[in-house]
Amino acid sequence: MGLVKPDGISIEINQTTLNLSGFTSHKVIDKPCSFDNCISRLPNWCVDVFEKISQRQLTEQVLQKNERRYAILTKMSLVGIFRIDLSGNCLYVNQRWSELSGISLTMALGRGWRTAVHPEDLNLIDAEVQRILPNASPFNYEFRFQHPDGKIIWVLSQAEAEICANGEAIGYIGTVVDITERQQAEQLLKESEERFQATFEQAAVGIAHISLDGRWLRVNQKLSEILGYTREELLGLTYQEITHPDDLNIDLNYIRQLLAGEIETYSQQKRFIRKDNLPIWIHLTVSLVREEATRQTNRDLLHGNREKAKYFIAVAENISNRKQAEQALQESEERFHTMADTAPVMIWMSGLDKLCNYFNKGWLEFTGRTMEQELGNGWTQGVHPEDVERCLEIYYTAFDARQTFTMEYRLRRFDGEYRWILDTGTPRINADGSFAGYIGSGIDISDRKLAELTLQQRAEELTRSNTILAQTTAMLQKRNQELDQFAYVASHDLKAPLRAIASLSEWLEEDLAEQLPAENQHQMQLLRGRVRRMEALINGLLEYSRVGRIHTESSLVDVGELLKEVIDSLQPPATFSIEVAPGMPTLFAKRFPLQQVFANLIDNAIKHHSRTDGRVKISVQDQGRYYKFAVADDGPGIAPEYHEKVFVIFQTLEARDRKENTGIGLAIVKKIVETEGGTIILDSISGAGSTFHFTWPKQPDE
Repeated sequence: MGLVKPDGISIEINQTTLNLSGFTSHKVIDKPCSFDNCISRLPNWCVDVFEKISQRQLTEQVLQKNERRYAILTKMSLVGIFRIDLSGNCLYVNQRWSELSGISLTMALGRGWRTAVHPEDLNLIDAEVQRILPNASPFNYEFRFQHPDGKIIWVLSQAEAEICANGEAIGYIGTVVDITERQQAEQLLKESEERFQATFEQAAVGIAHISLDGRWLRVNQKLSEILGYTREELLGLTYQEITHPDDLNIDLNYIRQLLAGEIETYSQQKRFIRKDNLPIWIHLTVSLVREEATRQTNRDLLHGNREKAKYFIAVAENISNRKQAEQALQESEERFHTMADTAPVMIWMSGLDKLCNYFNKGWLEFTGRTMEQELGNGWTQGVHPEDVERCLEIYYTAFDARQTFTMEYRLRRFDGEYRWILDTGTPRINADGSFAGYIGSGIDISDRKLAELTLQQRAEELTRSNTILAQTTAMLQKRNQELDQFAYVASHDLKAPLRAIASLSEWLEEDLAEQLPAENQHQMQLLRGRVRRMEALINGLLEYSRVGRIHTESSLVDVGELLKEVIDSLQPPATFSIEVAPGMPTLFAKRFPLQQVFANLIDNAIKHHSRTDGRVKISVQDQGRYYKFAVADDGPGIAPEYHEKVFVIFQTLEARDRKENTGIGLAIVKKIVETEGGTIILDSISGAGSTFHFTWPKQPDE
């Protein structure tokens, strides 16, 4: 039976209790009474027993009520809940655990929960469980559930040991929470950090994090290489310690502006001091990194509240080579301007727009105008109106074709006079091969123009003179032909009667040999001598007239062999000595004229020698373009006052009655030598022999 307490709780009373209390069940049923009335009628020891029974029943009812509440909570929980024993067998999981694991509630019981765990994590979980079991330590582990469809879920599992009344651990009660998004975010963050680290270390520029007080917090390898320090050495220094003293104040001013929020970043070219104490030029960009909290106001920054400013990021690019190139370019520009301004020519330059952007001092002084007036196409204002269109057409055409051009035009000088200018323009090409415009130079050619005009007039006059000369030459050639014809006829017609006279004198002398006195015989001999002289004179005149007028082909001449032939033809007396020096050359010359010269000089030395045992020596000297030959004898010599006279035609030093001589031989020699481009001189004194020196070109003038 049961009693109902005043608070509404029902208390069950069994038969034993009724017997002890003296009540029967039917009495209680027949006469119901209140809880207090029934109790008051029980003995004291029964009351104690009854109270204990009531307390136990009350506890069981509360426990049942709590279990119902726990079941509702686990069913509605947003986290997975599980309960396992110490052997790892699952005793209970809630619906959320099933959703996270991808397996049903019944499949999870026992050892089934293990099928939901990613194979790579299962052994790790087992190892972690083995670690915590001896001490019943809390379980806290991240692992993956792998659904049957392949989906991966990252979870955080936390569990506490379940302890019974006697303090013994009987299992674990825990939760699992979905941390997939957090894991993905952490992975992305990790990858981002790895990318940043790779970028930081592999960057082609130096990168550093710098504290607000100037200490190096983090540097990459490139910055260490640029500055010549190791990472450890740099981390022990401050930004200020390696900054060039002349640049420090500028840096500090920029940093103040960054901290004050006046600028977001700054860039400048500055110098650091390397470890080897050499300055190095750096292009530096600095930014300030702040906390992610709400940005501070300028007022906060000005009052020194810098707690939200974390550190500086600096990017450093080594521009020493570029600086050197810029310095070299600047020096080159200065040298160019110095050279251009001191050059004796007018210099101009133009850009890609075809407009002039530079004129040197020479140009400006010539025109008397300023740089501003000449820039662009202003220079055309000084060009003669008749030349402007032609000049621009030549310039634009060459510019479009990227070709060098030359033009002449008239440019007004500072005094108003137009002067002729020769202007040459050349394309300017950069180091990379790209076109940069034109550079040109102009010179005043007015004097040359005047000279050209004068030369043109002279050329016209020369043309007229050449025409007259050609006509005269043709006439002379005709006269020469007539003279040759006359000389041939005259020599033939004159020599014929001479031969007849000589023959008649011989015949008379033979026929009257017994009758002619000695004196008449001598006179006959004189007659024949005069005839031979006359014939030699006619031959000499004919030969002299032909020198230089008859074309003779040049050939290789061995002078040594030539002299042998000449000497053999002259047949000198046996007692007469003719010596040819060794080393006579072989040259390209006209053989017959050279042979005539040697023959006349050697024959002259033999004929006019005072003894029959005379001596002649022939030698040679190399004088570059010429050979200088010498024919020397040891004869009576010639007085200095006759040195020029001997080369005059018909001039002789002895009376013709004493020695047969036409006076033409040396005149012929002189004419031949000078016709071939050489010279001849006589070196002699009375009683000491004579030497004739003459030059002969190694190559004939064609």
